[in-house]
Amino acid sequence: MKTYNTTTNIEASFQVTHASHLTSGYGHMKIMVDIIDENENPGSFKSVTSNMPGFDEATDFEGQEKYEALFELIENDIEDAISEWLYSNQD
Repeated sequence: MKTYNTTTNIEASFQVTHASHLTSGYGHMKIMVDIIDENENPGSFKSVTSNMPGFDEATDFEGQEKYEALFELIENDIEDAISEWLYSNQD
């Protein structure tokens, strides 16, 4: 399982535990990801991508590799929400 770090001032890391997708109109996919932080607090995030070549590549993988590839498609879109979530979970 790959550990990601935020690019904001928050020093925290998290891991992607699951990712799934649904069609969200022609040429768009809604991607939902579940993550856990260092203290194993769960979080769920979602975004829509129109990067269909990247989506096709991501779905060629299986298991954890697929989850991480799907996450990376929407990572920039949900980065601020993840940072806020990580900040709220800090002890």
